[in-house]
Amino acid sequence: MQQNIILTIQDHFKTLPGSEQKVAEYILNNTNKVINLSAQELAKKSGSSPAAIIRFCRSIEVSGFTDLKLLLSANLGAVDTEMYTEVENGETTAAIKEKLQHRLVHVLERTNEHLEAAAVDQAVLAVEAAEIIFVYGLGASSLVAQDIYQKFTRLGLSVFFTMDLHLFASALGTNRLKGLFIGVSNSGQNSETNALADLAIEKGLPVIALTADKESELGQKSEVTLLTPQGEEAPLRSAATVSLTAQLYVVDVLFFAYGAKNYDETLEKIRHSKGAVERLKKQNL
Repeated sequence: MQQNIILTIQDHFKTLPGSEQKVAEYILNNTNKVINLSAQELAKKSGSSPAAIIRFCRSIEVSGFTDLKLLLSANLGAVDTEMYTEVENGETTAAIKEKLQHRLVHVLERTNEHLEAAAVDQAVLAVEAAEIIFVYGLGASSLVAQDIYQKFTRLGLSVFFTMDLHLFASALGTNRLKGLFIGVSNSGQNSETNALADLAIEKGLPVIALTADKESELGQKSEVTLLTPQGEEAPLRSAATVSLTAQLYVVDVLFFAYGAKNYDETLEKIRHSKGAVERLKKQNL
């Protein structure tokens, strides 16, 4: 699919060096003009240099200035909307819906680009080998950890999840089963998640990281990294919304990849779990 280059530039903006930020800012404010400029002209108008433009293209994962202009031209219909924020003062519900649609489609496309099939396959092997799976995330990431717990428990796997850090550490410390630790952290720098990852490593457990930064502390500790794209945080915590969507999407990919490899057993477990819930419903529970 054609990437939304405007949102890609906005996603990378805060991490760009100063000279590249000048290029990004000029492009975001003058998109219609940029598609008709040469690299030298853009450098002059943005107060940067042709070399900075080349580095900028590399930073936003575009092969060159010509491809950048093609992507900008393709995105001209969406440029009028300030999509990097989800809510502005007095904004209409219709505008909010449009912005969220653009943002969520964009983050799913970028997640597909960053998430490596080989990494998912490695994660499936680790899940299959584990006798117990420990999964932890804090804040919004705890919702993702809970989703992993809910999905894989339904398949009959032993999954441990709690938001109580000390209880989690105790469970890891006393575990005698062949385990696996899955840490969920968008930044990869959450101190609690990394402390538990360290404890898991001490206990001989492999670590899977679900993060947006492969070079983060959590990414460096992991044997398998399930990557999501980095995104800019808007005033009303846009990034928490889109990063959560990306993380949940990765969990779904992992779940279905596991299910595809263990197809008959997965269908049987789901049928049994649904049957158990239906019996409770018949008792009005």
